[in-house]
Amino acid sequence: MLTRTAIYEGTVRDGREDEFFHRVRDELEPFWRRFPGVLAVRVQRLVSKDDDARPIAMILEMDFPDQAALDACLASSIRPESHAATEAVMKMFDGRFYHLVSEARTLLSEG
Repeated sequence: MLTRTAIYEGTVRDGREDEFFHRVRDELEPFWRRFPGVLAVRVQRLVSKDDDARPIAMILEMDFPDQAALDACLASSIRPESHAATEAVMKMFDGRFYHLVSEARTLLSEG
């Protein structure tokens, strides 16, 4: 399984946090759920961090079964619509977002 992660590095403008995250839920999440091949979507809003950590407002993770599914998602006709909606919401955000693709193993603790 591959996970494509979007890191939203920066801060939501003062007093706009609730509006920002409501718009993420109402305007962006419907696009993310519609992408072809996506197995799971996780939207994470940070609640705390280490004092020396970079400012991260949100993390988006999308799981795909393999590279072919991820490639199909990136080539999807939904992507330009999603990007345009993201740009509109990002007007409340000071910073940048970037993507990482990772492959993970799940480790279970014993006991």
